[in-house]
Amino acid sequence: MTRHVIIDLDGELHVAIGDWKARFRPHAPGRVTIPTLGALGEWAGWINDDSHPLGLPRNPIGGLVLTGLGANVIPYAGPIVITGWNPHGPTEVCDLTEAQIATIADCHTDARAAMNGEEGALYDRGRAVAEQMRTAPTPTVQLLTGEELLARMRGRS
Repeated sequence: MTRHVIIDLDGELHVAIGDWKARFRPHAPGRVTIPTLGALGEWAGWINDDSHPLGLPRNPIGGLVLTGLGANVIPYAGPIVITGWNPHGPTEVCDLTEAQIATIADCHTDARAAMNGEEGALYDRGRAVAEQMRTAPTPTVQLLTGEELLARMRGRS
């Protein structure tokens, strides 16, 4: 049972205790790296690894929260979960602290304000970032043979 935050497809924030992976079943969660923010400790964002191939709608509020915490700006789709992260513990995923939840809630408030056309303390560029995430091409994966990869690598030299 892990204390975590969920940002659903309606952009609503929920603090939950329980099985954080339940939002993604039967698919696997994919980790979104969120940089450590000083005394707040470590945390991790989670998205459905198959969100784009499944055609899940993009989550601009959740994406703004992740980018507000320092994650990369990409078009995040589907529900977003944020957990604590302890790479040195017996399990890497752990409870969020009260300070982490408060920071996430502040980012969420600013993300909602930015999407409503207001200026938020953490999102002076919030609307531009949200528009970039909304209109960016869907990420794809291209599989290469070993020969193709080596040929591309040689072409960069």
